[in-house]
Amino acid sequence: MDGPPTFVKLAGNYVLAWMKYVLYLRVSTRKQGDSGLGLEAQQAILSHFYAGQEILAQFVEVASGKDVDNRPRLREALALCQVEKATLAVAKIDRLSRNTEQALALYRQLDERLESCDIPNLDKFTLTLFMAIADRERELIAIRTKAALDVRRQQRGEWRTGSEAYRSGAAALKGTAVIRRKAARNAHNRRAAAYIRQQRAQGLSWTAIAAELNAHGFTTPRGKAFHPVQVQRLWKDV
Repeated sequence: MDGPPTFVKLAGNYVLAWMKYVLYLRVSTRKQGDSGLGLEAQQAILSHFYAGQEILAQFVEVASGKDVDNRPRLREALALCQVEKATLAVAKIDRLSRNTEQALALYRQLDERLESCDIPNLDKFTLTLFMAIADRERELIAIRTKAALDVRRQQRGEWRTGSEAYRSGAAALKGTAVIRRKAARNAHNRRAAAYIRQQRAQGLSWTAIAAELNAHGFTTPRGKAFHPVQVQRLWKDV
């Protein structure tokens, strides 16, 4: 086999084994994917860092980094890593996720077998730190953008007009349909919804069901505790 042996975590224990890698590359837009913009840079970085290593597969995805549940190529990469006990490698951590909670959830799902070329010696602490910094920077960008738009609006008046779909309400309906489809695809949501229906059939209130879900370890798609309104929404949508 190529590459040196190292200690990997198997069934909660660290054992000496040959490292196997699955590479994951992502761009946000179809235009970037078609042109190779961004992908070439990621490929060059990964080729440099993992030259001579055993690469099981490489997955390329064109999708937003906001929602990990809507990325089929990432799911395939994760499944392969779990079957082969391989390490998932990315050129930059934001190619995996731009959200701290999502990144940590993926890190746990991979049983800590995650490497990113921009984070040397990646562990839970460094991952949390880098993601928290990225989260804060996005917040600051949003604040600066809003301030700039407010100044421009004061100087020129409102120059943006909603589309026909926005004015007619069609966009809102489409957005709601997308949210419901995504919720229905989420296996965790489906299990929670089945539990909700069972408890609802027994006459439990939304508040009582929320408490039961939380007690049994269920969480919302964002990893938060359930509240009665979220329970009712999930019962309707899934």
